[in-house]
Amino acid sequence: MVESPSQLTEVAASLERADRIALDTESNSLHVYAEQVCYVQLKANDRVFLVDTVAVRDLSLLKPSLEDPGITKLLHGADYDVVCLKRDFDIGLSPIFDTMIAAQMLGYEQLGLAALVSRHFDVTMNKSLSKNNWGKRPLNEEYIPYLVDDVIYLEELHDILHGALEEQDYLEEAAIEFSRVSRQEWRGGAGLAPEGFRRIKGARNLNQTDLSILKELYAVRDALAQDMNVPVFRIMGNEQMLAVARRRPTDLRKLARIRGFTSRVIKRMGTQVIEAVRAGVANKAEVPLRVKQKGERPTEAQSMVSEELRRWRRGEIARRKAPSIVVLPNHVMERISRSCPRDLEQLSQIEGLGEGRLDRYGDVILGIVNDVLGD
Repeated sequence: MVESPSQLTEVAASLERADRIALDTESNSLHVYAEQVCYVQLKANDRVFLVDTVAVRDLSLLKPSLEDPGITKLLHGADYDVVCLKRDFDIGLSPIFDTMIAAQMLGYEQLGLAALVSRHFDVTMNKSLSKNNWGKRPLNEEYIPYLVDDVIYLEELHDILHGALEEQDYLEEAAIEFSRVSRQEWRGGAGLAPEGFRRIKGARNLNQTDLSILKELYAVRDALAQDMNVPVFRIMGNEQMLAVARRRPTDLRKLARIRGFTSRVIKRMGTQVIEAVRAGVANKAEVPLRVKQKGERPTEAQSMVSEELRRWRRGEIARRKAPSIVVLPNHVMERISRSCPRDLEQLSQIEGLGEGRLDRYGDVILGIVNDVLGD
């Protein structure tokens, strides 16, 4: 257990001597308004460190090893850990080996860490604490095995999965995906996104007045969540807000008829909800139904290229009995259809394609593009 800055020296020394580091993080995203990493679990040289990052917020001593290109970082479902470590501690992880991506490439049906551990080691992991509030102190000692389990199997899993990837000749494709994940940045974060209400599922089906009400409710929910330091969904769910926007209650009695608005909820925020409805109706002219989206819509030709690439990929998946992430990942296919390369030189510049896919599929892909666009 690492609970003070002085203890990080020992952790750093162990990481520096390692050729690979198993890593996981635990956050409190389900329990607070602005989430943070609460534990970083590390395994290196047969030692496990549980770093309490509520108590220790400066991890700069660990940064050199975690960013050392000569030390492989082993994670499962690495994307969330990668972006959270960058957000909270300005630490990048590279290179990484993601056991979940590796399992996906190998065609595993169950991709969770517990499923992999059960499959390869016949061990049943306890995953009952996945929604625990890891920011709460003191830590219940019974929770320590859960934290340890998330890293102690990763080295052996790496060896098994790496060997299988090598046998299938998937190492290049895997390395491309690992690198893509390691470059991801945090895109969430607490704070009111000005147009975030438009991204709520169902918002596009609202009329202008209803959409204006939804915008007001969205702001009320965010303000209350900040005041109470809880996630926004604990204040008011999206379905509740949509129901209010559509039914436009004008008093607390009518609000009580909407599912989820119990007497307790109405006592806490009923008046603010009704005020949001009134403000939404009054300000509807200020909330256009549609706003200009960033980026250009694909042209008809680009859409046709994408459709033909998907048709070809389905056949190749069946022929090779390989998953789509191996044949041609969606993010690579989108870049191809957007840029429509006309020769091998242009195709080779597509990020994420790789030399192996270029050699295997280059002529086929160019044939599809050129057939759609014409000579």
